[in-house]
Amino acid sequence: MKEKGMIISRSETGRISILILASFIYAIGINGFLLSGGLYTGGLLGLCQVLITLLKRIVPIPLGTSSASSVLYYLVNVPFLFLAHKLMGRRYFVKTIVAITAESVFLALIPVPKDFIQNSLTSALVGGGICGAMMGLILRMGACDGGMDLVGVLLVHQKNGASVGLANLAVNIVVFAAMLIHNPLEVLLYSLIGAIATSFCLDRMYSQNIDVEVHIILQKDPKPLGEIISRQLRRSATIWDGTGSYSGQEKHIFYVVVDKYEIPRLRRLTREYDPEAFVIENSGVNIQGNFEKHLT
Repeated sequence: MKEKGMIISRSETGRISILILASFIYAIGINGFLLSGGLYTGGLLGLCQVLITLLKRIVPIPLGTSSASSVLYYLVNVPFLFLAHKLMGRRYFVKTIVAITAESVFLALIPVPKDFIQNSLTSALVGGGICGAMMGLILRMGACDGGMDLVGVLLVHQKNGASVGLANLAVNIVVFAAMLIHNPLEVLLYSLIGAIATSFCLDRMYSQNIDVEVHIILQKDPKPLGEIISRQLRRSATIWDGTGSYSGQEKHIFYVVVDKYEIPRLRRLTREYDPEAFVIENSGVNIQGNFEKHLT
């Protein structure tokens, strides 16, 4: 897929298919486990659920809580998308719209079964785990399902060491505090357990803040490879010359830092340019200075 022409490649088509499937499974986690167990999800969607529940006590709403919440969730995400558009890039922006739309549609269409699982703890752990894993998968496909996850991704983009899951959990605490107004303490506690399970599974599935330093030792001219990486990964590199101690041949050392999800593409580009290249990777490095976080 090209940023300007938005030509969709096969790999991007596959990613879009996966994120739509993940949105479907996410909606099952929400409606089939959390809402079925009388619990609330967190983040912006949880806030929409709380608002719809309070509003239905004042004004009769023909839609169910899940359907009405999904509509409100979609509308509230619009200003977030406009604010983030300049930082996201067109490809990420379009796929995020697809993910938010798919989630909203599935949340509205999938029914909420009554007493599907009668144990609140099971509903919280299973539902929260499913939601967190699917949210992380959507992030790995180069998209975001909106709300506080979008804010969390932007935090990761701007600040090293930030966590999408922790940003989401911080907002959840505020949302769940608002639940005390009209819900028993038991509902709040189990909903909070579900939010913790969501944050844990989200960060296990998606760890954008892991950076990897890479040394590539080449015999070929390193400048063309540098141009390829700059164009396709939008990363710069440092190049210096060396000599093999055993062979005495001239070598070129290519040094670049990328995030963990860019590593497969870097390996492929290096292998295509020079199959004989010697590659050394060191993950989890600490970086200070102007290192740009990329949205996958």
